[in-house]
Amino acid sequence: MNAKVFLSDEGYGHIVRQSAVINALKEFDSSIDFTIQTHKHIDFVKEIISDVKLIDKFNNIKWHRHDSGSPNISAINTYYNNYLDIAKTYMAAEQKSIAQYDFIISDFVYEPFKVAKDSKIKAYGVAHFTWDWFFSKLYPRAIEQQIQKHFTQCGLAATKIFFPPFTPQEILNYYKNSVKVPFIIRKGINLKKVAANKKFKIMFIDSGAGVLNKSIKKSLKQLEKIDEYSFYVSESFPGAFKNVIKIPKEHLLVDYIHDMDLVIGRVGFNTISECITFRTPMLLIGEAMNPEMSENILNLLSSGLGFFISLNELENGLNKFLPNFIKRNYKTIKSKMDNHNLATNGAEIIAEHILNDLK
Repeated sequence: MNAKVFLSDEGYGHIVRQSAVINALKEFDSSIDFTIQTHKHIDFVKEIISDVKLIDKFNNIKWHRHDSGSPNISAINTYYNNYLDIAKTYMAAEQKSIAQYDFIISDFVYEPFKVAKDSKIKAYGVAHFTWDWFFSKLYPRAIEQQIQKHFTQCGLAATKIFFPPFTPQEILNYYKNSVKVPFIIRKGINLKKVAANKKFKIMFIDSGAGVLNKSIKKSLKQLEKIDEYSFYVSESFPGAFKNVIKIPKEHLLVDYIHDMDLVIGRVGFNTISECITFRTPMLLIGEAMNPEMSENILNLLSSGLGFFISLNELENGLNKFLPNFIKRNYKTIKSKMDNHNLATNGAEIIAEHILNDLK
């Protein structure tokens, strides 16, 4: 069989999740040939997904943010002002080539669902939130109502959309083609360890877009005041600091999560999934006016699997915040992590669904 995978150019976590789905499908049926279409992060795709064909093409979805991580409403509105024309041209081009594929997967580009349905080809989505939901939570309105309607109509054209835990219930209620699955985690990877160290190990993880770069730099200056912990950051952060150990920038920081006592970072869904899998407690940093981040924080706090730190505390008071947090809150979160029963075989479940559908 031939399959085409559409990846948006926003972030890295969905690429990592999609690699897990592709590998699970290959384990069940090694004869499937995959073609991946994406643009901005195509080099990253080459690094983590092997034995696939690649098409370098932008897939429409674009997100604009300020340096703080908050949405740039004006830029979003400008880009999506003529989106329906962009979508129409895009779908016409995809219609010409889609017949060569037996099924498609989109994570999470809307138009391929509609193109596939019109061509009577099975189409599957993988997402932990949808852009129509996301944009509906922004104020003032970022995209016009007819574009929102276009997104949802395309999404409803999918054969099935697979959603892991912590997906907003509002999305599950609306998308009647939704299927709930466990967390989607890579399998069989070569997990990395840091050098042997008896100190409490804490790693900082920024987003792929470097949203927290400036804030983490500020926090690193405080860490020389703390001797009882070892801190780990990507070597992409300049300068040398006492008790701060650099991880090679070509390495995925998520590959070190299993070897840490605590992760401090933005609440991206991939980081959350990996921390839950390896039962590593999280200290979470939000983003202003970002509905995905807000939803993730609420879910983690309510489940007791993480704790929240404000941007101001991270930048200016981490040396005081950390000892208090570890003394008062860490053991409770660690216990919750050690004893949770959240499944992490979402990729295998998705692969089984797809292959059963295609019989």
